[in-house]
Amino acid sequence: MEEMKSRERVYAAVNHKEPDRVPICFGGISAAGIQEGPPDACLGASALYNYLGVKDSKPGVGPVGNITYGIDERVIKRLHSDMHAIYANAPVDIIIEDENTKIWPFYFGMRIKRSDGYDFVDFTNPPMAHMTTEKDIEEYPYWPDLNTNIMEGVIENAKYLHEKTDYYVVGDTPFAYYPLNGYGFNSGMEKWLLDMKIRPKFYHKLCEKFLEANLAFTGQFYKGIGKYVDAATVYDDLGTQESTLMSLSDYREFYKPYQVEIIKNIRKYLRPEAKILLHSDGAIHEFLPDLIEIGVQIIDGVQPLAKNMEPWRLKKDFGDQLAFLGGFDIEQLMPLGTVGEIEEGAKRLISEYAPGGGYIFAPSVIIQPETPPENIIAAFDAALKYGKYPVNKIKDGIDYISYIKGLELGKRSSLLGKSTKVC
Repeated sequence: MEEMKSRERVYAAVNHKEPDRVPICFGGISAAGIQEGPPDACLGASALYNYLGVKDSKPGVGPVGNITYGIDERVIKRLHSDMHAIYANAPVDIIIEDENTKIWPFYFGMRIKRSDGYDFVDFTNPPMAHMTTEKDIEEYPYWPDLNTNIMEGVIENAKYLHEKTDYYVVGDTPFAYYPLNGYGFNSGMEKWLLDMKIRPKFYHKLCEKFLEANLAFTGQFYKGIGKYVDAATVYDDLGTQESTLMSLSDYREFYKPYQVEIIKNIRKYLRPEAKILLHSDGAIHEFLPDLIEIGVQIIDGVQPLAKNMEPWRLKKDFGDQLAFLGGFDIEQLMPLGTVGEIEEGAKRLISEYAPGGGYIFAPSVIIQPETPPENIIAAFDAALKYGKYPVNKIKDGIDYISYIKGLELGKRSSLLGKSTKVC
């Protein structure tokens, strides 16, 4: 088959056709990128940059979770990515509360706590934990100005990526975690789930306030760049390792209606061929029919070690309705496997997901800082090597999950990070 350009390749795959090879995503959305290690630790993105000889560039780091953005083009290309993210410019002004805690006003006063060199959402002291009444909502001090401009330079960047490159361009939505997971960030995860059941009227009032901001800023974002993007990302983790975060009936009452409005708002600005891409971690098999119903076309993460999220199962149950992005295990295989084991794992993953199209190779979630850079490179190089169509179907009876479990990688956890310090 004649070699395709990246955008053409991804469109073929997500439209359930077999392109020349399996598309690859590194940094095409933030959840398929890499975290940075603590300052001066030479882990994560910095280790990868240094290992690849990219010495004159530093990864940008977001205010929460040490997630990198604006990954250097040389790194994106070296890892064969067919996709490229475009972000809004949400203000990142921070209020310093004390030496360990800061507040992000634009994101509803989210508290961020410093621990072991990392910045995390502070679930021990969330700013909305005290709120139980409509009056509390009205008097809360950190509601953002909905007229804030988040688009400086964004349209020009999106137009450039669309017109001057071959990347499949993905909008990474501002306020994508609100009102749902974001409710947990600001109220505490336990209170978020409890409010649904014991304060449902309050829960919906607060969700509506979050949704108002989501629709305003997401609308501003996609009104500006909608004609230039090939997919639009919605974020919301719906599962744990063992189950969904809530029952299906609670999802339909307390969660799904807001997702419907968010997707509807985005879709009106997109070209018809552009896709809705949902990122979710965890065991979400039970929710996939509902997600398909509301317009989700690509699922990112497809965390393979979560319950009922095996590649063969997802492909069998939903392969004709959804495209899958991700699936390469970052919990055990990528950080703890040998280069040879990683290459074999990539080959097996592709063998299960790729036939008939509908698959984009990527990590199952953001790559963790202590992952050896040589392992990262091995995974993406293997995807390039073994992803050519027609894909060879492995017939030895060992599926991808059984292969990982058979390696007993947990016994090697003491070795994690020892080969990453290459600065």
